[in-house]
Order: sequence, then structure tokens, then C-alpha cells
Amino acid sequence: MLSNREISQNFEVQISTLYNWRKTKPRLYRYLQNADFNFEQTKEINILLKRFAREIECNLSIPEIRNFIESKFEARSIDEIEAMHRLLLQLHHRELGGEKGPLYFGFYDKVSRMNIIEKYILYKRVHNFRLEKRKLDDAVIQDYFEEFLPSGIDRKMES
Repeated sequence: MLSNREISQNFEVQISTLYNWRKTKPRLYRYLQNADFNFEQTKEINILLKRFAREIECNLSIPEIRNFIESKFEARSIDEIEAMHRLLLQLHHRELGGEKGPLYFGFYDKVSRMNIIEKYILYKRVHNFRLEKRKLDDAVIQDYFEEFLPSGIDRKMES
């Protein structure tokens, strides 16, 4: 557990504020006291997710991933990530009869067969891709979403 002085230095919070938070915001105060432990747990979880990502075999296409990146889908909870394929169908229902319909249906089918961890990793990659404002270029998508693309073929030719 971190001392008040360590919390103050690490998070740039006045010690007097910490004493106040101990009474008025006890959950926040306990969280800050255990910040080192929380950091280590998060680090371990991220390592596990990276290792799990190497085992993903979803065979998405670059156009499917591009459409997902360009979609307005934003998950606010694990439940929404788990229901991602259904929520995406609802989001794009007007476009399903158009020329992109087969692309959407193929993507939804593949995502519906993913487990929650695969969906989480995919969503987080899309979310971070958007935040980093990366270029929607086939080569960039290929590198960023490598685990979700088919292996052993020239993925650039797929789009």
C-alpha cells in the first residue's frame, strides 16, 4: 500500500485532500492506496491479452475491419462488447439491403462466433485505432489487426 506522501507525489494530490477523501470518498482513497497493486494487475491482464491475441483465428477481411472502424459503434460495457454483433446489426440495419449487405452479414457472422475475449480485443484495437487517428490504409490495417486476418495469404489482395 502506498503512503499518503507517495500518493500525493504520484498523483499530484495535496495531502490535505487525501485526508478529506479518506472520510468523504473512501473507495477512491483505498484505490489510490493500492495503485501499485492495481497497476501490476492491469499489466498482467494486458500481457495475457497479448498472448491470447496470438491464438486468434477469426479470418476477418480488411474491408470488414475497415467498415467496423468507420462504423459509429461505441461499446460502453462488457455486455455491449459481448452483444457487439447484434448491436452492429441494429446500427447498420438500413444498409443491409444495399451493396455492402453481404460484407456486413459476413462480418456479423464471424463476430457472432467469437468468444468474449476475442470480441474485447477486436473492439479495443478498433477503439485505439480510432483514437490514434491512424490512416485507413490496407497495410496499416493489416499490421494493426494481424491476428484477425487470415494467415498464409496475401492479405493486401483481399480488399
